[in-house]
Amino acid sequence: MRHSWIFVLYFCFAVSAGSAQTASSQTFPLPKSHVWEPKTVQICSSVGRVGIRQAKETPDSSEYFLVEAGRGDSRLEITLGEREVLVSVDGAKPEKYNVVANTVGVLTAVLVGEIEPSVSSISVDKVTSYVIWSTTEPRDFTRDVPRHTAALLACSPASKP
Repeated sequence: MRHSWIFVLYFCFAVSAGSAQTASSQTFPLPKSHVWEPKTVQICSSVGRVGIRQAKETPDSSEYFLVEAGRGDSRLEITLGEREVLVSVDGAKPEKYNVVANTVGVLTAVLVGEIEPSVSSISVDKVTSYVIWSTTEPRDFTRDVPRHTAALLACSPASKP
């Protein structure tokens, strides 16, 4: 009897997994990597992004969500510190992310929203200068729908004037 229930559960899982929709994939060239130069401001350009948000263009937008993927358009200025990372998005005032892990090769920092309970994280691969930046909001302030965005960025030292 026990094996029968396991078989039924396995069959239900296989059917539901087989009927799930799959998203189309896109391929983009990965920029050349280089070692992160310490104590310098890095300019980071988005090479790819994904997002999950409410589908506002649908007749009943509270019932649908949208999953997007493609090239990104974000530009970050990042300065690494021992305990904090300064992140400026598209030239805005920098925000202080708190470092939660820092090894020879990787640094990860987080920023917790004060007004709404959101979490932003940034992970820097100091060997390749690739960065993953993401923000998760459990609830969009205009509607009760979660939002998430993530981007892969390639960084290089800021040119000196």
